[in-house]
Amino acid sequence: MISKVTIQPRSASSFTKKANIAVYELLNFDDRQDFEDAYRGFIAPLESKVIKDDSGEIVWDIEKLDFLNDTAPETVNPSLWRNAQLQAISGLFEVVEGIYQVRGQSMATTFFIEGKQGVIVCDVSGSTESAKAVMELYYKHRPRKPVSAIIISQSHADHFAGIQAVLKYAENPAIPIIVPQHFTKEALSENGLLGTIMARRAEYQFGKNIPDARMGSVSIGIGNTMSSGTMSFALPTVEIENEIQMMEIDGVTFQFLLTPNTEAPAEMHFYIQNYKALFVSENANQLMHQIYTVRGAKTRDALHWANSLDKTIDLFENEEIDSLLMIHAWPVWGKNRALNHLKLQRDLYKYMHDQTVRLANHGYTMDEIAETIKLPKALDTYWGNRGYYGTLKHNSKGIYNFYLGYYSAHPSDLDPLPQVEAGLKYVEYMGGAVAILKRAKADFENGEYRWVAQVLKNVIMAEPENSDAKNLLADALEQLGYQAESANWRNMYLVGASELRNGINKENSSLDVSGIIKNMPVEEFLKLVAVKLNGPKAEGKKITLNVTLSNTNQVYAIYLENSVLVYKAGKTDENPDVSLALEQLTFYGIGLGMLSPEQAVAAGKLNISGDQTKVDEFLSLLDVFEPLPNIVTP
Repeated sequence: MISKVTIQPRSASSFTKKANIAVYELLNFDDRQDFEDAYRGFIAPLESKVIKDDSGEIVWDIEKLDFLNDTAPETVNPSLWRNAQLQAISGLFEVVEGIYQVRGQSMATTFFIEGKQGVIVCDVSGSTESAKAVMELYYKHRPRKPVSAIIISQSHADHFAGIQAVLKYAENPAIPIIVPQHFTKEALSENGLLGTIMARRAEYQFGKNIPDARMGSVSIGIGNTMSSGTMSFALPTVEIENEIQMMEIDGVTFQFLLTPNTEAPAEMHFYIQNYKALFVSENANQLMHQIYTVRGAKTRDALHWANSLDKTIDLFENEEIDSLLMIHAWPVWGKNRALNHLKLQRDLYKYMHDQTVRLANHGYTMDEIAETIKLPKALDTYWGNRGYYGTLKHNSKGIYNFYLGYYSAHPSDLDPLPQVEAGLKYVEYMGGAVAILKRAKADFENGEYRWVAQVLKNVIMAEPENSDAKNLLADALEQLGYQAESANWRNMYLVGASELRNGINKENSSLDVSGIIKNMPVEEFLKLVAVKLNGPKAEGKKITLNVTLSNTNQVYAIYLENSVLVYKAGKTDENPDVSLALEQLTFYGIGLGMLSPEQAVAAGKLNISGDQTKVDEFLSLLDVFEPLPNIVTP
């Protein structure tokens, strides 16, 4: 769904045009190897370029990307345009005989590895709707053998959320679901505890509510466009626990290598012996990935990431390698090219790490490092290392923060004023909003968009209804977006500009993670309940609840005291205020405010003993998170 735009985007300024033209001099646009690789093995186009959910709402649409057939317009960095064109090459592809890839049905791709009895599906798309389209496209052109196993290579939702759709293609629902160690914990923690704010920030990162167009989103860097749809989850049946582990799956021999705490907290690579193919999940891509994820996630360990790629090279460089498989890109063929790509990716992350730490030891602050650090030419001009997703600037800040935190070491940064209070003082010190706007307009005309954006943020924090400031800030963000090589940065700048001009469209549906939450283990759900507890409201309250889950015979004692929620699994309290007996899904529904205790009792789904008012009191202390909090305004 596109936001209701009333104020239209502006054209590229002369400074933006000049900046984008300069990109052609920096990079070798005559190099067409990536396009040859992206088209190689093409079998068939997508059957479903537009995918709808059961309610008829569009959850995936790449027909709207047809504008990418033209040359780069003045409003898009030509390097990012090239990336967008490559990501738009979609369909069913043969990697080698027996391994097939579907690109263009979801943010991540899906691989099919044909076994003796069926087909092994590796990474199952980000929604059940996309996963079904992927499966049907494969089966239209390959033998309709059942799914014999599923491999989920890492713990991010775009790799696992379509799993329930894929399981329907298995003859036996108890097929192996193979994941890296600690997968379940990591998959559910990210989409549970911080799911609300991360989903909102992801709308900025992926350009969810702006049009896909020459003046809007052209790519998400690691995929075509933003997707939505029904997210699902299934508990895995096999965890790879050893760092290096051999396994035969449906007659195919896999050698797994665990690579935890890299692009995802739980992740793994594997070599497919029968097909001489090396799979590296999302740790190698056709771009620079994010060490710090701008949607918000734990900062990644850049050194460990580089070392994991190095370990992959050492482990498999003596094997025959016909193809290198990456989950967000087209393959690389041939052993020499595959290893060279891995080495250049390894050295990219190692350079960012080492040089950030070196500069930090020289006393440079996080912001100074981001402004100073440059890649050597061999790494910088390699197309597979360009910053279409992560950027050198925000990755170096992430590495600094990983080791030293947010604090610059200057005492004035220990306890600065928050953005609204600081904005008021900045505006006062600078002589008022009218004076600031006069100077900001002059700086805008001189192409100083970064500074205009920085200073006008303060005006809007002080005067959120100042339409002149909002429109000028929107204009500055827009030009920064037009110049950005990173799809993330472009999308965030342009979403910010749109919301400043038109406000937040409250009709836009937020990301639905209910399909993940309802499959959470109880302990993970209770962690979510604990962070929903409003500490100030709970001050002085003391409540003890016993919970018995009738469908699993699990019991829990839940204690509210000192404005903190603590739970004990496998025990009950001898003197609870109230005891509840109910099924797990009913417990989740009540905890999330989807069902009242009275409704559950009336439906025969809840038995309460003790003081029922304590249940209502407890529930009244749980916050309901606003799915669309303000970002560019206070």
